[in-house]
Amino acid sequence: MVVRGADVRARVSLKKKVARGRKARTGLREKPTLCRLTSMGERDGGVRLSFQTLKVLEAFLENPAGELSGAEVHKRTEIASGTLYPILLRLEGAGWFVSRWEDIDPASAGRPRRRLYHLTRNGLARTTEVFASFGRGVPA
Repeated sequence: MVVRGADVRARVSLKKKVARGRKARTGLREKPTLCRLTSMGERDGGVRLSFQTLKVLEAFLENPAGELSGAEVHKRTEIASGTLYPILLRLEGAGWFVSRWEDIDPASAGRPRRRLYHLTRNGLARTTEVFASFGRGVPA
C-alpha cells in the first residue's frame, strides 16, 4: 500500500485537532483529581454498615472496654487486611474508635509496635443501637 503525502498530512492534522480538543476539555487551570474522597470518615457518625463492618464491631463487643490491635481483630474476624484497615480508619474517623500506638520498644520486643483500637462511649452506644435494631441482644 502506498501512502500519499495528502493522506499523511490529513492524519497528522486530525491528530493535532484531537490533541487540541483534549487540552480544551481538560484545561491547564484544572487541578488533576488524585482521589475522589477527601477523608476516610465523617465526624457525624454516618458509617456504612457492611457485613464486614458489623463483624469488626462484634469483635470489639466481646470486651467493650478493652483494646485490640488490627492483627487481633483480623484473627477474630478473618477479614483480609486490605478490607479491615480501611474499616478501622473509617470507624475511627467517624468517632466510633480511638487508637494509639503501643508503648513498647520495638528493638527489645523483637517486633514492631502495634496500633491499638478501642470503642469510644459514642461508638459503644452506636454499636449497641445497631445490633439492637437487628433484634440481637448485646451486653451493655
